[in-house]
Amino acid sequence: MSRAFGLYVLFWFAPLMAHADVPVTQENRESAERYLQAVSNFADKVLEHGYDVYGPKKTPLFVDGINVDTLEPPVWVWKGKKRVLSNQATQQNLFRALVGLSAATGDPKYRQAAVDAVRYAFGHLQDGSGLLYWGGHAYYDALEDKAVSGVHELKHHYPYYELMWQVDPGATRRFIEAVWDAHVLRWENLDVNRHGSYGRTIGKLWDHDYQGGPVYFDSKGLSFMMSGTDFFCAAALLSHFSGDEKPLVWASRLAKRYVEARHPETGLGASNFSVPYTHRMRKQFPQFDGRFTEATVTDIYGSRYSYGAICQLKLGETLGSKGRDFLRWGIEDLTARATHGYDESTNTFAAMLIDGTVLTPADRKKEGYVKVEWLEPRMANSRHFYAYALAYKLSGKELMWRMVRSIGRGLDLGDLGAAPGKPQAINRQTSNNDSLVIFGLLELFETTRENEYRKLAKRVADNILVTRIHNGFFVASKNHIFSCFDDVASLALLHMRAVLLELPERPPAYWGGRGFYHGYHDDKGRTYDHRVIYNRLRAKPATVK
Repeated sequence: MSRAFGLYVLFWFAPLMAHADVPVTQENRESAERYLQAVSNFADKVLEHGYDVYGPKKTPLFVDGINVDTLEPPVWVWKGKKRVLSNQATQQNLFRALVGLSAATGDPKYRQAAVDAVRYAFGHLQDGSGLLYWGGHAYYDALEDKAVSGVHELKHHYPYYELMWQVDPGATRRFIEAVWDAHVLRWENLDVNRHGSYGRTIGKLWDHDYQGGPVYFDSKGLSFMMSGTDFFCAAALLSHFSGDEKPLVWASRLAKRYVEARHPETGLGASNFSVPYTHRMRKQFPQFDGRFTEATVTDIYGSRYSYGAICQLKLGETLGSKGRDFLRWGIEDLTARATHGYDESTNTFAAMLIDGTVLTPADRKKEGYVKVEWLEPRMANSRHFYAYALAYKLSGKELMWRMVRSIGRGLDLGDLGAAPGKPQAINRQTSNNDSLVIFGLLELFETTRENEYRKLAKRVADNILVTRIHNGFFVASKNHIFSCFDDVASLALLHMRAVLLELPERPPAYWGGRGFYHGYHDDKGRTYDHRVIYNRLRAKPATVK
């Protein structure tokens, strides 16, 4: 056996071999039980109060959330009508948690609830082409028992395809193929658009000819990577489940388009590899002589180096040898962003052109699409932390560790160590209660087997129990009125439990995604559900004098 292969085996299997030798303490057992109880209570509440019982039909679908005081679902108002959103794309992390909970408790009812909802959606919310009425601009109205659709959109939703495939492989294949048919405008160069039309007739799909060609071409669509990752993730997993190599070929081609659009010197890429034919950014920033476009400005959307990187890394991890390109491209992206535009002193990423030109709000001299705040430095957040922690686990690169350490300081975690597995001044009293921090810390623990990282993750989990549960539901804080059922806290606590108990089987993986609905609201205009509903606070109690 070669030394390189031996190191590969050691890297991947040493943590697993270590599991058998690490005793599980009584303290960890008790903590694991508390986390399981919290998730069980939440799931029981969802099963009791979260079903679609609001219209003439009573279905196995779930609504998206609930008022934790009144136990009524939130209402979206459009064209004078009240609507109750049941958007299954905004329930994928809930389904992961339900499946994980059944595995943890041995009670099949939780997984069965997810299965029933998915099966019903396949039977009643799938159009003739195979698209589901869900995502950024479509949903099922639980009050009127009908689908409300604009266009099909996925943006870092990353559905739970494993469950979908288990429920109905044929319907899952039809959906993924319909996604590609609806969102690919030109197959010869993979001109894609974030929006796709319902009611199409499926074309040649994977049998199209591909030519490639130069990037930065003009397009009638927008090749946002936040959607592109959803597209190539779906196709790659279809190959993984079915054994059909064709979807993986196209997934790799699409992912490579974003690689080809990188700047040759900095390695930075934008969110797009095409430019809308209106040239809206170029016109808004004429002082850059055409260098400011959707395909040349990076991080103003904040997705390529967080959501996008995580998706590619998870594909690499899931597909093994067939996912090496995705893994490499994800690591390269994170390397470029760490090298260009990250300010360790402020824990921020600067908005930049991909040639390395730093942008500021002062550069916006004309009104238009780009908002002033998009050009301000962006704080590195927990999703970046998770991305770099995962990247360190999968690559072992020193730069990935340096980023984990620096971002960790900014997240109130203290000093995780100048070297991996050698913590120096961890903040054991941190008030951080962010679920994604748990995922990142558990990646570090699994890689280094340093128990201080697991203890820190446990502290964050304990903070969630204290500060983010109200009436049994997970909320952003106890002063928030609505619980979004897709809150990833339930899944994070199940992973925390599994690691504390040194269980060989893990709950369903978290791919870094989140669901949302984006549409017109009578009182707010064009907005998001998490801005209109899930950020609402109770009126503060009057001060007693």
